[in-house]
Amino acid sequence: MSRYLFLFLLISVASSSLLAQQYSGIGINLFPNYSHRRLVNFDISMQAQVDSLELNEVARPSYSGGFFLSYRGSKAGVQVGLNYSQSGYRGKRQTIPFGDPNRANFNEQQYQFRAQSIEVPFSVQFYQNLSDKDDFFFALGSGISYNIINQDIITRFNGETSDREVSDIENDDFRRINYSFQTAMGWEHKFSDRIVMSLAPTFRLWLGGIKRDALLNRNLYQFGLRLTFRLERELEEY
Repeated sequence: MSRYLFLFLLISVASSSLLAQQYSGIGINLFPNYSHRRLVNFDISMQAQVDSLELNEVARPSYSGGFFLSYRGSKAGVQVGLNYSQSGYRGKRQTIPFGDPNRANFNEQQYQFRAQSIEVPFSVQFYQNLSDKDDFFFALGSGISYNIINQDIITRFNGETSDREVSDIENDDFRRINYSFQTAMGWEHKFSDRIVMSLAPTFRLWLGGIKRDALLNRNLYQFGLRLTFRLERELEEY
């Protein structure tokens, strides 16, 4: 219930900001990031497994990108987008156990989990003017995503030689719809009256675990640098 209240509050703030809107725009965004997971354990007897996973699972390079619409006034604005996104986590490189058939050709392997989604992010932005062409902004928002596919990736190594195996995970227990909390602060620059760029360190946490019902679950999160370019026009006053 709290997630819906959070979305309602954001929409309320966004609606009030539109009363003083001056510009509308359309743009593209790219969000290269490191994604990782937060372990959620509901069974104390699994603590040894949790400790092992904490030692062996690390962040992986990920990205998302897409389009967005924006409306902004002098002090506040709102953005809503449509993105394709990859996220997940990976394990550390480990020695292939004796008895594994792949040991004949490789000596190390690394596991990765990759989730691919379509997402609709939403954020309210608050601006502080720095100069005629530059603004500092703080953003707070949410979003909804639809999980397209999840994949296991195993990369095997033998010196400079490597082999990558990607397999789709056929499991109905994965959560299809998820919600996020996101926040950012950054810099916005006007190249002209119509072309605007922004650059912002951004953090995003997905509030639901990757599985719908599991005693040991994972909440994915992302931290990276969001780059946007947009074309905007000044709105006429009536």
